[in-house]
Amino acid sequence: MNYKIYDNNADEWVLLIHGLGGSINTWKYQIGELTDYNVLAVDLEGHGNTPVDRRGHLLAGASSDINDILEKENIGKVHIISMSLGTLVAMEFAFAHTEKVKSIILAGFVMNLGLGYKTLLAIVEGFKYIVPKKFFYPMFANIMMPRRNHKKSRDFFIRESVRMKSAAFRMWLTELYRTQFKLDDYLSVIKENRLPVFLISGMQDYFFVNSVKRTHKKMSESTLCFIEKCGHVCSIEKHDVFNRLMLDFLHGLKNSPVSA
Repeated sequence: MNYKIYDNNADEWVLLIHGLGGSINTWKYQIGELTDYNVLAVDLEGHGNTPVDRRGHLLAGASSDINDILEKENIGKVHIISMSLGTLVAMEFAFAHTEKVKSIILAGFVMNLGLGYKTLLAIVEGFKYIVPKKFFYPMFANIMMPRRNHKKSRDFFIRESVRMKSAAFRMWLTELYRTQFKLDDYLSVIKENRLPVFLISGMQDYFFVNSVKRTHKKMSESTLCFIEKCGHVCSIEKHDVFNRLMLDFLHGLKNSPVSA
C-alpha cells in the first residue's frame, strides 16, 4: 500500500482514507490544515500508486495493510478521517484493530442503506461487468453528485478515476455492496469501546443522507453535522466548512480529560 507521511513534529496522528476513485490527492484541502497533527495518508488498493494485488477481501486487506504501516512507522493510535468508500475501511480497521483507534470521522458515510438503495446498488453491481469503467464511473459520479454545485468534486473524482484499474473499480463496488450487512458488527465494537465518532454529510447527499441519520440514531454517543447546499464529497465541495468541523472535533478531543 502506497502512503505518505507529513511529519509536523506533533504528539498525535491522523490517518486519512479516501473514497472510491480517489487517492492521497483527495485530501489536498485538509493536509495543510492539520499542522497540529502528524498525518498518514494512504492510497487504497488499485488507487493512486497502490497496485491491485488481490482478487477479493479488499476491505480486510486494506485494514491489515494500514496496521502494517503503523507497525513499521512505530505509530501508536490514530484519529481516522475517512471519506465515502474510506468510511468502510475506517469501520473495518476500528473493528479489527480497535486498540489503534482514538476517534473516527466518517464523511459521506456509505453504509446502512435502505431497501430501495440496496436494490439499486445490487443493480449497479450487475451493470459494472457490462459497462466499461471509463463510461460507468462518470455515470456513477453524476448520479451521486448531480447538481451544478457538485461539479468541482464530481470532476475531481472523475479525473482521479482515470488512474484506477477496472478490476479494482469492480472489486471495490462489490465490497461496497457486501459490507452493507456488517454494520451491526462494526457498531457493537464502537459502542463497547466508546470510540468517539463524528458523522459529517452534505445535506444534498441524496443517496446516503437518510442512512446517516439512521446510523446516528444507532450510535447514541456519536456526533452528526449536515453541511447545507453540499453534496457527497463535502471535504472538497465545502472544504472550508469541513475543515472547521474536522478541527473543532479533533481539538475538542485533544483538550478533553478523557483523551489526555
